[in-house]
Amino acid sequence: MELTEALIEGAIDSITGFIVAKAATQLHRPVVELMDRFLLSNTYKLLCNKDTGLYWDSLPETLDMFMRELQP
Repeated sequence: MELTEALIEGAIDSITGFIVAKAATQLHRPVVELMDRFLLSNTYKLLCNKDTGLYWDSLPETLDMFMRELQP
């Protein structure tokens, strides 16, 4: 399998949905609220930066990264 731009973009979209859904469930908050917060987060910025390779990393670690950002 070749790692194409389309494949990376699809992975980023899937990871975003997973992270937002899990965070919403864990925090008992609306998905829409968590989606807004995720799209503005440093975690999402790193996920979208293809040079970081975050789209290739562990989903639980990425979720933990986002959850830490949400802490006051």
